Amino acid sequence: MKVDTLVSDIYKLAEGALAPAKDSDYTVSASYAKWFEKEEKVRDPKTLYFSEVGDPCARKLWYKVNKPEAATAIDGNLRIKFFYGDMLEELVLGLAKSAGHSVEGQQQRVEYDAGDGWKIRGRIDAIIDGVPVDVKSVTKFSEEKFKGGLKDDPFGYYMQLCGYATTLNSSSAGFLTIQKELGHINYYPIDVNTGLFKLQVAHTIGAVEEKDVTMLPQMKPVPQSATSKNMKLCTSCSYCSYKEECWKDANDGVGIRTFLYSGGPVYLVRVEDVPRVTEV
Repeated sequence: MKVDTLVSDIYKLAEGALAPAKDSDYTVSASYAKWFEKEEKVRDPKTLYFSEVGDPCARKLWYKVNKPEAATAIDGNLRIKFFYGDMLEELVLGLAKSAGHSVEGQQQRVEYDAGDGWKIRGRIDAIIDGVPVDVKSVTKFSEEKFKGGLKDDPFGYYMQLCGYATTLNSSSAGFLTIQKELGHINYYPIDVNTGLFKLQVAHTIGAVEEKDVTMLPQMKPVPQSATSKNMKLCTSCSYCSYKEECWKDANDGVGIRTFLYSGGPVYLVRVEDVPRVTEV
């Protein structure tokens, strides 16, 4: 079977039009035991991860490598959100197996030799029908990025998958998405650009080796709305564990000001008009 028919085969399976493979197991086995692991993970010298190579913010990675203690703790809400994504990943890969497709290499370790002792490490989600695949749980809104070829890629998903494909000597790769709200499943192949990945690795290592983080560019804030004079953190910065340290000089030295809207917190770095919502 080919990955090109994966989505339609999963739908046929769910609709009862396709008999499940004999080795189907019908369970989702994601575990949240890692929430309670207290042992601090120590990064090996000259080691980066594939998920870090494509991150658009050089400062974020600098802090992760050179000043990890500056990170704020991940709250319970975000932990549950990540776990929900883990469950959906298990579900989609299980459905792919049951639909008769070859699913191998789940969480297989891969390593790219970047030269001068540097290593890029990571774990792939799976290899489906011989193609490296990254599974992503998405919203209707966030899926638009995949439809647009990830030209807007605040979390570096494209470069991460491109790196996996490069390391595995695969000329093809793709994202398998499942939409949280409606259960829509889609597959988005990417153009594997090995040369671009290698250039990005060199650029990333150079940023990490910079002595002074202030020599690295900050991500640009964006207007809070089309009519607002206030400026807020971009999407990438909003999710960053180092935003408080990186933006400590915002708002004339006050730092980030956080306001709670119905859609979630908004992080303002310049406040001209104080929002009429709760500030924390």
